[in-house]
Amino acid sequence: MKPFSFLPAAVVVVLAVPMLSGCMLTRSSSPMSILAPSVQIDQRSDEEAVGWSLQVQRPMTDAMRDSDRVLVRRAPSRLQVYAGAAWLDSAPEMLQSLMIQSFTDTGSFTGVSRAGGMRTRYSLATELRHFEAVDDGSAGLTVEIVLQASLVHQRSARPMASQTFAKQQKIDGKALDDLVAGFELALEGLMNEMIDWVFEQSAVFEARGEEDDDRRRWRSRD
Repeated sequence: MKPFSFLPAAVVVVLAVPMLSGCMLTRSSSPMSILAPSVQIDQRSDEEAVGWSLQVQRPMTDAMRDSDRVLVRRAPSRLQVYAGAAWLDSAPEMLQSLMIQSFTDTGSFTGVSRAGGMRTRYSLATELRHFEAVDDGSAGLTVEIVLQASLVHQRSARPMASQTFAKQQKIDGKALDDLVAGFELALEGLMNEMIDWVFEQSAVFEARGEEDDDRRRWRSRD
């Protein structure tokens, strides 16, 4: 199998630091490419604006994915490290930042923050289950991202809804340009789906709350 090639991309910053290959140990120093995928989210219409803030929690994940290593899966139970590359931050931290940015860019929320950043009505809790490239031996790779999400009502700590979001994005090559572009496309699709879901589920919960308030008012009149 041909080794991965390392081509500089527009979103890649190259730093000279020691690296460990996913296939072998080496004592020599090689350039390390730092990957910083970006996501473009369109601003939503004024009709979708909500009068509340959202808290985005740091995604939970396993020890292997809770790092800045770029992972490649060549078998269902075998993960390796993409040699010579690393994420800008650990995968959960990077995803949390991208989620905050994506929800903020919609222009629909009064605020979006990390835990403790502000008082919010809802909280988005997630678990990162897959965040890797899949190598099936063909000429290209497939980016796979799986994120399980729960929308929580902050005051009552009541989970309102849960949903698993999964994205697979095929890419033609195995160079860093291809890899980053694949992750960006997968992340953009996943973020848009998650934003739509939060709007839908919060609207259902808000409508249900208004119905409960109406029932209580009618009972108080009897």
